[in-house]
Amino acid sequence: MQPSPFDTVEPVDLRWNTDGSVGITWDDSHESTFDLAFLRSRCPCATCKGTHGPPTTLVKDTRRAGRTEPSSEVQSVEPVGQYAIRFKWGDGHDAGLYSYRYLRVICPCAACEAERTVQA
Repeated sequence: MQPSPFDTVEPVDLRWNTDGSVGITWDDSHESTFDLAFLRSRCPCATCKGTHGPPTTLVKDTRRAGRTEPSSEVQSVEPVGQYAIRFKWGDGHDAGLYSYRYLRVICPCAACEAERTVQA
């Protein structure tokens, strides 16, 4: 069986886009764009995933009356080794390590969605 592109690609560029989203260019030339609310709602930490009881910090609706909720604002971003990044969110949450593999797996573009369907 051939490896999934999600297992083999590495980021070559991480950036803030002018609209406030996170952009990643991968070594296979694919471009991913992540809205901050999307990333916050998919925090991979045990608390948000519900493996330590009910998911109490998972944000489902991050916009109200045109304002961004603090939980989907980013206070800082830091690299974790050569394999992940960690966001410190406006509500103080910073337990999620967003591995590069995980970010590629959750890429919201139509091409990645199609690849996930084929792999399933």
